[in-house]
This record gives sequence, structure tokens and C-alpha cells, in this order.
Amino acid sequence: MNILAINPWIYDFAAYDFWLKPYGFLVILSYLKNKGIHVDYIDCLEKKVTQGTFGRGKYESVIVPKPDVLKSIPRYFKRYGISLEDFKAHLEGKNPDYILITSSMTYWYPGIIEAVGIIKERFPQAKIILGGTYATLCAEHAQKISAIDFVFTNNCLDDFFKTLNVSFDYQSLYSTLPYYDDFYPKLDYVVLRTSWGCPFDCDYCAIKKLFPHSLRLPYERIAEFILMHSSRGIKDFVLYDDAFLYEPEYVKKLLREIARRKLNILFHTPNALHLRFLDEEIASLLKETGFTNPHFGLETLNPALQKIWGDKVNREDLIKGIALLKKGGFINGEFSVYLLLGYPGQNLADLKQDADFLNSLGAKVSLAEFSPVPGTKIFKEYPQEFSEPLLHNNSIFGFFQKDKIQNFWEIKNYVRGLNKKL
Repeated sequence: MNILAINPWIYDFAAYDFWLKPYGFLVILSYLKNKGIHVDYIDCLEKKVTQGTFGRGKYESVIVPKPDVLKSIPRYFKRYGISLEDFKAHLEGKNPDYILITSSMTYWYPGIIEAVGIIKERFPQAKIILGGTYATLCAEHAQKISAIDFVFTNNCLDDFFKTLNVSFDYQSLYSTLPYYDDFYPKLDYVVLRTSWGCPFDCDYCAIKKLFPHSLRLPYERIAEFILMHSSRGIKDFVLYDDAFLYEPEYVKKLLREIARRKLNILFHTPNALHLRFLDEEIASLLKETGFTNPHFGLETLNPALQKIWGDKVNREDLIKGIALLKKGGFINGEFSVYLLLGYPGQNLADLKQDADFLNSLGAKVSLAEFSPVPGTKIFKEYPQEFSEPLLHNNSIFGFFQKDKIQNFWEIKNYVRGLNKKL
């Protein structure tokens, strides 16, 4: 069996490689290779035109027409990634039985439509299968894309592997680590997970739908994986766990092993760490093993909302956690805390006070712009028109709250000023 796997373009008003390797897709492809399946892989986002910090960078881009629903947005709409000509050149010599297309942000689905149109014309006999985030959270919308033969959500993996006639069990799949060297001729960074799933169930988060199963990989395997890529020159490692610190003893074992190796590497945590699970040893190990500007979740200091949103961390946890970070060797401005901007009914004066308080503790503020995510409790509060995935885009969501857009920009500039003082 021959499989052609595609990570499609991004269609958006802005895009940058903030460590956007499709980790779950690469795990599935590696699992299939373990089963003896031949896999060809095209990542439309592989090529960058600039090299930024920590392996990140700017994608190639070209201006394209805006979809009708976005006509009022006063910004250029672009396709980010390799050219259409390069994509078609990558298809030469391929003879797939199945074509697998992954999806990430729900509002990036125009890239899927573009890819499907090209590959269906080139390989009319091949079966096209769509999976990933968009397919899981917007299954009904995805099923309307013509020429896609199967749409599988993340909780239908049994059906997916049955379609391919490949034996499957969850433990083996989720324990697979991706074969980066088989898929990328050049690596600027490595994305990894030590765990799948999340013990929390926040109103604004869809993680329970995206990863219905929970599993943690043996820390020895993770340490060896990091060591292998470090020995090949990779310096930047990006943790995509949704609750990395949730099992403190596991974390200590893993970080002690990495510290023992004395690797000259950096860890990045775009998915927030949990301050509540910090202790003095973990804080010290984070510093020793190269955690660079670790990000921690907070979202709000409003006690009522904290209770509703999962009760992950409160003011006391915040103060205690930051004190532990400083005791572990972090100084003011070397760590960040997320605050959520733009959720329904938000009091922006309270947000400003929260930012001031974080700044007084020495934490940088990282504003996470809210947008409605299908499948979450908050999404139910939005009108029917938000069933259109293009409107889920957090970079333009403020434009649909016209009475607050000026206030949003003011708070962003205010937070930038606070951060510069640290």
C-alpha cells in the first residue's frame, strides 16, 4: 500500500512558524511506517524565508482573495507555505492508494480545499481521507468538502485504521514517537509530547474532544528521544503536553535524567505549565535543564471565573509559584503568564489590573486572544453564524466586537509596555 500524506497550507491574515510541526499526524505516519506501509510526505509549511529565534521563522506567502465572510476585515489575506508549482512538483512520481490530509486550526480549511482540488485531479483513483483538529471539531462542515472520501474525527481512529486495513491499538499508537528524520530533510526544532490528554475540562478548551484518551510515555524513552536529536544538533525542543507538570514525580525523574546528561538544549512551552504543581525542586530543574521563558496558565484572576473554568490555579497558587520560580533561579522577566483577552463579557479594566499584578510579581504577561472553539462550553453562547469556521480566527475575532476593538489594541500596547520594564 502507498500512502501520500499532506500537511496543507495556511490561509490567514497572518502566520509564522511558531513550532507548527503537525505532531499528531507525524505520530500516525510513523505508526503506519512501523506497520510496513510506504508513506510519502509533503509538508506545505516546511519552507521558511527567514530564520528567527529558537528555530522559528517566516513562511513564504502570497496574497489571495478574501472569502466573502471576511471581506470587511481591512487586512491582506494570504496563502502561507510553498508555491502551488512546488506542491505539484512534489506530486511527481507518486502513486498513492490513499491520500491522508491533516488539519489544525478550524479556520485554515481553505488550504485543505486547495490541496484536495489539485490531488483529486492528479490522482482520481486514490481515496482521500481527512483527519485532525478541523475534521474533529467541525466534522459536518468538513464532510461538505467535495472529493473527500472519508472524514475521521480523533475519537474514530478504529474506523480510520480499519479503512486502511491496518491493525491498531491505542496504547501502541499513542506510545509512538515521530520519525522526524524520515519526514524532514532539515530540522530546526523538535516538537514532542510526554503525555496525551488533559485532566482538566476548561470551558474554553476542546482538548477533551481532540485527545479523548490519556497516556504518559516512560520518561526513559522521552529522555533517549531528546538525547538522540540533541546529538544530531537540535537545540530547541518544544513541549506540547497539555498538563506537563500534572504528575510532579514523573517530571522530576525526566528532568533529573536530562540534567544528568548536561545537554546544551532549550525547552519551550507554548502550551501552558501549571503553577499549582511547582515545587522547589521542579523550579530548580526547569532552570537547570534550559526551560526558556516558560509559560504558565492563569487566564484570569477573577475567582468566580477561575472556579467555572476548571479551578486550575488561584491567586495564592500564582504568588507561591512565582516565588518558587525565583528560588529556583529565574529572575524577573524570565517567565510568562497567560491572560485571556476578549472572552464574552470581559471587563477590560479587570484585565489591566491582572496585568499590573503579574508585572509586580516579575512575570511577563502573554495575552492569549480568545476565539470561540467548537465543542467547548463557551461556544454554545455564540450565534449560529459562528458555525462558519473562518470566524473562529482569534487574529480577527476582535473585529466582530467593534465596540471593543480600540480597547483591545490599547490593552495590548499597555501590556507590551509592562513587559519591557522587566
